[in-house]
Amino acid sequence: MGNLLLKTIGQEYGDFVVFKDLNFEFNPGKIYAIIGPSGGGKTTLLNSIGRLNDLSYGDIIYDGKNIFDYNVLQYYREIIGYLFQNYALVDEETVRQNLNLVNRHKDRMLRRFLERYGLDSSYLDRKIFTLSGGEAQRVALTRLSMQDPKIVLADEPTGALDADNKNMVLKSLRAMANDNKIVIVATHDEQVKNFADERLNIAEYR
Repeated sequence: MGNLLLKTIGQEYGDFVVFKDLNFEFNPGKIYAIIGPSGGGKTTLLNSIGRLNDLSYGDIIYDGKNIFDYNVLQYYREIIGYLFQNYALVDEETVRQNLNLVNRHKDRMLRRFLERYGLDSSYLDRKIFTLSGGEAQRVALTRLSMQDPKIVLADEPTGALDADNKNMVLKSLRAMANDNKIVIVATHDEQVKNFADERLNIAEYR
């Protein structure tokens, strides 16, 4: 798996500078914490890497290729995976339906993925809105595991979780990094900051 390079990137909206002249290298096998004040551009940077935002200038290079030169479906299916604070699950659908949005599997395989995150087969027919926050985040982690991306983007993934579920998320992110993925976490959580291998302080690029 290749590295991810931010090459003199900037994001501006009129006279408002979100970040400017940012250079950074992310390598497989590590967890990176993007830190800075609320509203300071952490999510904007994640979304730029995820191709949800256009940059004002600069290039983002993955494995030697500009990310905007990748086929968009390949990029979303194979390279980038998201873990959101709000889980990004379809509330009115079942766990099975949410998991099958990524890859269609027989229930036997879905159960095996769920069991990695402490959920049994009874969850397959439960609708997302009936789950606790911790359970929903476990489903989101299951879906991410099924996708098996090369780069994991996590936006405040522990913000609404209790201590046990927070530790579960951190353990899962570490396992993904150990699987040679690039893991990038936008966070204000001190525990997550200390857990990461490296930090990128977005406030230094204003």
